[in-house]
Amino acid sequence: MTPTQPQTPAVTNRIDGLRPDAPVRAALGAFGVGRTTLKMTNEDVPRMVNLLTGEGPERADRTLTVELFYPAQKPVQPTPIQSLLRDGQTPVTLWGQSAQDAPIAETAGDFPLVVISHGYPGNRFLMSHLAENLATKGYAVASIDHPDSTYDDQNIPEAVAVDRPRDIHFVLNALTALRTTGDHPALALLSTDRIGLVGYSMGGYGVLMAQGAQLAPPLLTQSPAAAQPLVQGYILDTDTPAHHPDPRVAAMIAIAPWGRQVGILDPKGLAKITTPTLVVGGSDDEISGYETGIRQIWQDTTAADRALLTFENAQHNAAAPIPAPQESYIPHPELGMLPFEHYADPVWDNVRMNNILQHAATGLFDHYVRNHKSAPDLAQASAEHDIPGTRFEFLPAG
Repeated sequence: MTPTQPQTPAVTNRIDGLRPDAPVRAALGAFGVGRTTLKMTNEDVPRMVNLLTGEGPERADRTLTVELFYPAQKPVQPTPIQSLLRDGQTPVTLWGQSAQDAPIAETAGDFPLVVISHGYPGNRFLMSHLAENLATKGYAVASIDHPDSTYDDQNIPEAVAVDRPRDIHFVLNALTALRTTGDHPALALLSTDRIGLVGYSMGGYGVLMAQGAQLAPPLLTQSPAAAQPLVQGYILDTDTPAHHPDPRVAAMIAIAPWGRQVGILDPKGLAKITTPTLVVGGSDDEISGYETGIRQIWQDTTAADRALLTFENAQHNAAAPIPAPQESYIPHPELGMLPFEHYADPVWDNVRMNNILQHAATGLFDHYVRNHKSAPDLAQASAEHDIPGTRFEFLPAG
């Protein structure tokens, strides 16, 4: 299969770039892409932010916005994605393969589900390049807006310790229920028997926690008294765990996962994970740390088959973000940084990294989620990997 260029007009802020040197599995699949916006409310749950600050009600409804990308019937005339810049104020128009509420591809069969969790801050379109790419191959991809950690809704990051895994589990269960109760035709075709997860930065932490990682015990005593009963359920070796790994998750990708470098993720807690895992990171990651964070997570998940895809000399933005929108080139005094820096890497081209991630994710999910044995498992992917400037290392469980 040879990579083919997307057949859409040349416009600014494209998220679907495909370089001539893109690895083979980055190529677009047979389907068009539709997308629809869903609202999901987790009713009357502990409000972690308020428990930590001591302000506001301790329980409240938590409403999440989820963008569902799904296989659509060709031809599809793409429609713009309306998003926000890193500053949380500047409107940004993105263009890719998808069209709002395009007719579903009825020949695709059931749509295997992949769920994406963004970083702090981020939003549901930060990794839309990957969501669209997988949708062309028959996957349904649900990308979450996490309250309290989007560009225009930021709160204390400590609340993420509980909110991220809880959000991910809630969305998995809500989408399963919507297969029979939802009013969009794509929902009825969701296949939730085997699921893939993708998380970036705080989202990487989130998918690890969702699949069994536990927090270091000192975090409990560092939490305010009102929050301790909730945090207790996520602490290592607790008698009453607040969550269990979802057995339907067949594989996951943790990109630049946060937490190990500051001691929040515990080695014994990471050893609870059994889900096949691809960890992705830049060797110069300045936020999650490479040697003390990303690489250590890969080494500590000893009960799972796992691989580490390293982008040599890349920083925290390795592979995950869309190419920097043109609006990000303009300084924003209140932000204290050039918005461009939120998306781009000083060494690597975004599209090149996006294509490598699309290639790796396609192989991983085709093998573990779709159960296509012609696709490589993590060990085989490591053996066949020959992309310059990257390393792909494998460790078996045990």
